[in-house]
Amino acid sequence: MTTPSENTVQANRHSQTVLDYLNSEHPDFLETPVRAEIPAIAISAPDADQIERIHEAGETVQIRLDVEAGWQGTVQSGNVIAEIPGRELPDEIVLIGAHLDSWDEATGALDDGAGVGIVTGAAHLIASLPRAPRRTIQIVLFGAEEVGLLGAFAYARDNSDHVGNIVLASESDFGAGHVWSLTSWASDEGTAFLDETQELIAPLGIIRGSRVSRSGGPDIIPLAARGVPVFRLTQHGSDYFDYHHTPDDTVDKIDPDAFAQNVAAWAAVTWLAAETPVEFRTQDE
Repeated sequence: MTTPSENTVQANRHSQTVLDYLNSEHPDFLETPVRAEIPAIAISAPDADQIERIHEAGETVQIRLDVEAGWQGTVQSGNVIAEIPGRELPDEIVLIGAHLDSWDEATGALDDGAGVGIVTGAAHLIASLPRAPRRTIQIVLFGAEEVGLLGAFAYARDNSDHVGNIVLASESDFGAGHVWSLTSWASDEGTAFLDETQELIAPLGIIRGSRVSRSGGPDIIPLAARGVPVFRLTQHGSDYFDYHHTPDDTVDKIDPDAFAQNVAAWAAVTWLAAETPVEFRTQDE
């Protein structure tokens, strides 16, 4: 359990048992980061709905838990990085990514096998074109995302001298549903360029979303915090959390047509961003 915020405490989002423990063992928990050793479990959204239906029907709910957990020690993870070198501006990088690991209960088809397939599929299409883009395209498959974005923070740390060369970044990490919106955070010039880009991908059913969204995906957070401009191809994910972090996250949940639409959208936006000389960074970054 991580530190509750003052807002979540005031909104009564924690049980009295949790608050009593924190007040007893960590009375300054609102000011000082705490990782309390409280065992925790989670159930899937459909299972939670079923329990609620049983309760509302007036039946007695009985739950038997069989939980096995423990610290397994430290192991080595890693990021997998590939590049399509730029033909004119090889030091300027458009970064696209996904993460390699999955939740322990799942095969990880949606989270995030689909994302890996989407960005590598887009990179394959671009690499198959007759000429390379003006800027370098870097594909980063991050390790250890599920345990705290460890690969993402390691990438930002190990490449701190070169983060300024990343002109735009994004991650595919929300399953394989249809992309419906293009959001971004960039300079005025970059925003105008992405407005035009959205018009080109509009036939894929994609509208222009927020122009002030600093969300490029979870593993892009450390880069965005260092001023890297971001975009995101927002996916339709109404059923994503029915499968997220459960044993039901399997490849049969991926719609091939929606997956192909994702690849097409990522290939188009990535190619255009790498081909243009537009400056996406704001002047104060």
